Amino acid sequence: MLLWIKGALTPQEIRDKIMDPFSDFQRKIVEYLEAVHIGEFMTGSMDKVKHEVEIEKNQNTNYKDPTQTLPEAPPPFCDCNNCEKCENLSTWWKEYAKRVDDLILRSNVHDCGRNKSGKCKARFPRTLYDQTEVDSNTGALNVKKGEEWINTLSPPVTYLLRCNSDVTSLLSGTAIKAIVAYISDYVTKPGLKTYAIFDAIRSVFRKKRKGKKNCNTS
Repeated sequence: MLLWIKGALTPQEIRDKIMDPFSDFQRKIVEYLEAVHIGEFMTGSMDKVKHEVEIEKNQNTNYKDPTQTLPEAPPPFCDCNNCEKCENLSTWWKEYAKRVDDLILRSNVHDCGRNKSGKCKARFPRTLYDQTEVDSNTGALNVKKGEEWINTLSPPVTYLLRCNSDVTSLLSGTAIKAIVAYISDYVTKPGLKTYAIFDAIRSVFRKKRKGKKNCNTS
């Protein structure tokens, strides 16, 4: 899915503003990007999340795989900070962070499939950044990233969809063109050629024949 924010600046306008030394646009866009997507877990490192998930699975008899459940809506909003509603909302947010981390652990951690040269086909592990960096020459942004084996993602999207996702801010014309081509190719995949279908059928029949022979000989 590709979303274009209505009224948004063009990639070139964003780059020009980031490069402007007299503007606080750079600080604001960094704050915005770090708020809408992350490259790490919400409650700690991967090892910490694994440990806490394992403890919950063993100790909580009501624990369920979050990828097999529906998201729970938050309780009514209240910001008086001194009532039962506020306490319920605070508890929900803590549970939300735990569930998002559990979902990330189950569905977003890359399980590497390397090619013949030993390199990961999906270009993992990814480069880590302790804080968002701005390339002073090009204006490109490298968003803060704390885990090398997961993509950047949006916690609300992960919580709602409960599956693997990859959320990226596209700040260049090249990146936008590349993702449009990728999505178009993905959603318009042609069906199998006729010869490929018949070859698959033949393989199934061959396996069944071999199975019958083995049964007869035994």
